[in-house]
Amino acid sequence: MKLIARLRFDEVGGQALRYGLIGIALAGLYASIYWYGATLIEMPAQLANGAGFAAALVAGYLLHSHWSFRGHGQRSSWSWGRFLVVNFVGYLMNCLWVWLIVDELSYPVALSIVPIVTLTPIVTFLLNRGWTFA
Repeated sequence: MKLIARLRFDEVGGQALRYGLIGIALAGLYASIYWYGATLIEMPAQLANGAGFAAALVAGYLLHSHWSFRGHGQRSSWSWGRFLVVNFVGYLMNCLWVWLIVDELSYPVALSIVPIVTLTPIVTFLLNRGWTFA
């Protein structure tokens, strides 16, 4: 029984590690596109923001489906739609953190980054593992 529990933890732990590494890379991709668009080619900031988000979203689906959750569950025609829903949930959670911590409690913006980089990724990992790529 201990071997089964260990194998299960190793599987989830490996997925979480790969998910985190990809998340860091995607944040870099998003930030690079946003910065490049908004500063170097002088796109409107919201357009550059949207371009960065879209690129990270597509790359995220490809990387998470082929690496983070490789060998886990089955892919279906619903996987992409579910991935979009999960990412929208994550986006709404981040909006909640900003609203609560910055707008309502008047704490510094930097404090809102704590749940954005800790709680939201945990929730999206669990949703992706249990629903998107199940």
